[in-house]
This record gives sequence, C-alpha cells and structure tokens, in this order.
Amino acid sequence: MAKITLKRLIQRDLSALLNPVLQLADAPIGIYDQEGNWLSGARESEGERFPVEVQDEVLGWVSGSPAAKQVAQLLTALAIQAVERRSLATEALEKYREINLLYSIAEKLTSCREVDEVVKLALAEAHRLIRGSSAALFLLDAKTQTLKLISVSGQSDVVEPVLKPGRGITGYVAASKKPEIVNDVLADPRFEAKETGIRALLCAPMQAQEKVIGLISIYNDELGNYRAEELKLLTAIALQAAPALESALFLQQEMEAARKREAELQEKLQELRIEIDQAKRDRQVAEITESDFFQSLKKKAELMRKRVDSSKEPPSLI
Repeated sequence: MAKITLKRLIQRDLSALLNPVLQLADAPIGIYDQEGNWLSGARESEGERFPVEVQDEVLGWVSGSPAAKQVAQLLTALAIQAVERRSLATEALEKYREINLLYSIAEKLTSCREVDEVVKLALAEAHRLIRGSSAALFLLDAKTQTLKLISVSGQSDVVEPVLKPGRGITGYVAASKKPEIVNDVLADPRFEAKETGIRALLCAPMQAQEKVIGLISIYNDELGNYRAEELKLLTAIALQAAPALESALFLQQEMEAARKREAELQEKLQELRIEIDQAKRDRQVAEITESDFFQSLKKKAELMRKRVDSSKEPPSLI
C-alpha cells in the first residue's frame, strides 16, 4: 500500500476543506512538504513553522500567521485518521488473505489419508509461510511419553533432539499446551540443545480433542525477530493439521490391527490345514489296514514268518 504523504492527503481528501480555512486567515499561510516544496496556500509566508506529524514522522510544515498552528494541528489530526483508515484496510486485507490461506490448507489436509502425507503437507506449508532454517514435526508417543521426531524440512542438523514433555522449550510447549516464540534460545534457561546451532525458534502444539498429539517447530540458526503474527499462523496450521493427523493415525492403527488379525487368521488356517491333512492321512491308513484284502495279506505274512522261524530251529537229537 502506498505511503501517506501530505501532498496526496491534500489533493485527494482536504483541498475542499483547506481552501476556505486558508482564505479566512488574517495573514498568509503556506503548506509545504518534508523537503520544503510548496503544496497549498501562500507560496511565500512569514512566521513560525509548525510540523505535521504522524507516528513521530514529519509529513510537512505549515508556516505563516498564528493560525498556522491550528492548521498544522488540523492536518495532523486528519493525517492520523487517514493512517488509521489505511491500517484498518490493511488489517482487513491481511485477515482476508489469512482466512483464504488457512481454508486452502484445510482443504488440502482433508484429502490426506496417510500419516506421511499429513506430516509432509503441514511441514511444507509451515516452512513455506514462515522463514526459518528448518521446520520439524514431533509426535508424542503415549506409551513412552517421548516426543519423537517424525519429519524435518530444511537443515536437519538445526533441530532439537528427542525430548520428554517438560524438558527443553519444545517439551515445555508440549506440557503447557501453549505456543512459544523465543528469539534468543541461548538466553532461555529452558533450552538444552546448545550444540545444535539453533538460535531462535517458534513452536506450536498440535491438539486434538484438547490433547497434545504432537508439535510443529520452526528453527533458525540466527538470532530471530519472529513476531506474534507468525506464531499465530503456525498455531493455526498446527491446529488444522492435528485432526487430520489424528484421523490418519487412527486409520493407520486400524489397518495395522487388521493386518495383524489377517496374519493370525492365516496362521490358524495353516495349522488347521495341517491338522486336516494329518487326519485325512490317518483315515486313509485306517481304511487300508482295515480292508479284507489287507487283513488277508497280514495273515499270510504271519504264516510265512512262522514257517521261516520253524525252519531256523536246530534238529532234535532224540
């Protein structure tokens, strides 16, 4: 948006108001810009010079009769109003852009079904929109109560190591459920990973149903000047990604459980097949051994065995 200048302000908004005021003055009054260039009123005016200031910045000067002071005050008040209007318009535009941006991210997240897809999308958007050396996503392991590093975007060495909730700045965010800006981590007594090269960070919790399931962090290897707006944006991304990540994790767990049940069923079916095959073989053997033909062969074999045994006996001496 164009910068407010006294010339533009007079030409666009104040010319109709100023001309009668300047004409009614008891002595010539001239209005000039920052460099002393004439803008309105008397081109040559004598007397004290009064500044037109907005937010400690001089936009121009009013000089001439004692009434010049009132004219300068009037111009200052009107300039402040113009700046406030533009500020509100800029804020409204930024809000509109932010809403559109978050809606776009939410739309992309709803199409993700895999945990890896959600993680990569959330990290990519956070790192694209917020400057930093790296971005990292941690998941909270419910069993070990440890923050596990799942994925990194950017410099992988500028990332905090695995921590437990309550330890380090990242662990503090997980425990407190509150996002954090730290523009000088070495001055923060909570920071433990001094060997990583991290000098500034933003961190926001990923909450689903009021429970922290993970964190998104932005790291910088230089002292930062992160602002509340950037933390707000990171928090919004984390809050949007959390339900999508929770759904993907649930789906992953259900699929793993289904695969486990399928593997167990396959194992039981294999055991059952073996049992059936053994029973079938036993039945087939029984059918053979109990048949008349087999029984006849068995009797003949016994007779032959007896004959062989009798022929081996030594002859009697009596």
